[in-house]
Amino acid sequence: MDATAREAAGYLKAYYDFRESIDFTQGGFLPDLDNLIWYLLIGVPPVPADEDDSEEGKLIALDQRLNILKAVFVELNRTMPDPFLDHGLSIYDEAGASARYMIKEKCLK
Repeated sequence: MDATAREAAGYLKAYYDFRESIDFTQGGFLPDLDNLIWYLLIGVPPVPADEDDSEEGKLIALDQRLNILKAVFVELNRTMPDPFLDHGLSIYDEAGASARYMIKEKCLK
């Protein structure tokens, strides 16, 4: 298995591990921006890029984490109307931008 295939397999495992930890009987909740930023920065859910402690690695991990959280949010709320989903995804985008800024500005060591 080459490096790209291992990376993809690790990413998919992170997605499924996180997805399995979610209660899919609940739904209709928008993410809290402050909590979401915190989760992104502390490493929830764990992703393969967490192994790279460089700034670039942290940004890749942030993107991986954000994509997993957004995918699970959409799956969890698949019966909700599009404006609800759009609003929720915009909260994720805002949290991602804030976390990215903090990483780039070295607010986190």
